[in-house]
Amino acid sequence: MDSLRSCGAVVFDLDGTLADTVGDMTAALNRTLSEFGLAPHAEDVVRGMVGNGLAKLLERGFARHDAVLDGKTREQANRRLLEHYAARPCERSRLYPGAREMLAALERAGIGCAILTNKHEPIARDVVRGLGIEPYFTAVRGANSGFPRKPDPAQLLDLVTGLGARPENTIMVGDSETDLKTARGAGLKATVLVSFGYSAIPVASLGADAVINDLHELVGGLALAVEAD
Repeated sequence: MDSLRSCGAVVFDLDGTLADTVGDMTAALNRTLSEFGLAPHAEDVVRGMVGNGLAKLLERGFARHDAVLDGKTREQANRRLLEHYAARPCERSRLYPGAREMLAALERAGIGCAILTNKHEPIARDVVRGLGIEPYFTAVRGANSGFPRKPDPAQLLDLVTGLGARPENTIMVGDSETDLKTARGAGLKATVLVSFGYSAIPVASLGADAVINDLHELVGGLALAVEAD
């Protein structure tokens, strides 16, 4: 635990980093597709579509059926997807092994934590609450919060300030190139990527400061990233 003292705060991505949430996203997407006369997608197929928010998921879901989303259809489908997901945000989602223990260790170390996701913020809050990890976070931020989405660094920098930290002593933990770009754009001390998330690109090739294969490794991964100055 002593090796984490030079880390002032940790900002986490949510989907594919702390929790496997694809089951609930799949259910919401398939309910929406059915309303537009389209067949459902298997969860493993949807897993490969996740990234950059619900609107992009919907676009990819329609594209798999060679269906075009435009104009009024896009607006209606996006609204229905959001409604379906908001109604049942955390029935199938599960924390990855070691997530709760890792967050408890960071809390004991006095390290402030926040979540930054491209998921709609009210839904993100409901998911975090449903997973039982809300007390570990000073803030949960998502889309429609008045800031541009990741990889724009503006909201991340605002979170860092709210945590009473500085970019040079804050670490970002995520599962994708988007998270890495966000952290680099904000000038953070380091970025740790998990290898088991939803990235379409092997995270080992992205050049993060550390890559971990299990959340039980995260405290050690953070320590390595902090010490690799």
